[in-house]
Amino acid sequence: MPFPYPVKNFKDVLGHLTQDFQKEIAAFRSSRPTSALVEDLKVECYGGKSVLKDIASITIQLPNAIIIEPWDQSLGKAISKAISTSSLNLTPNINGNQIKLFLPPLSRERKEELIKLIGDKKEDYRIKLKKARETAVENIKDGFQKKEITEDNKFRFLEEIQKAVAEANSQLDEIEQRKAQEIRES
Repeated sequence: MPFPYPVKNFKDVLGHLTQDFQKEIAAFRSSRPTSALVEDLKVECYGGKSVLKDIASITIQLPNAIIIEPWDQSLGKAISKAISTSSLNLTPNINGNQIKLFLPPLSRERKEELIKLIGDKKEDYRIKLKKARETAVENIKDGFQKKEITEDNKFRFLEEIQKAVAEANSQLDEIEQRKAQEIRES
């Protein structure tokens, strides 16, 4: 792969990692309803597993309810079972073709527990960033040894990678702080 594409590819990887982190913590429950809580639940149906957002519409009813309407009415019980057995600790209420989930307020202890879990997730993503950086640095050093890049370019690429990592870490911190604030205020 010719240079400087490894730097661009590295920045793409960092972008995907920060997006994945944001998506993963979006599923952490606050007292406010959000479709992200349930949309990726796996539902046993049609002889396999499907993601909830692919088999039902999900709407939010403020202040604290999520309404799920399966497109195939026969999937109501399967969806209800998937919610009941998930880690959400929510009890689905089936009302005709609708499944309603009511989000109770979170205790202060539970909020702090969720904030700590978000911090742990962020550390997992920092480790992924570090591994991606190590791979990119190895590729650059390899390219220099194979005479594919000059020494000046090697240092420039290494500097760009370090700046990209610092920016990605800053984005992770910002995402974590926003979600923690949302949980504290809920």
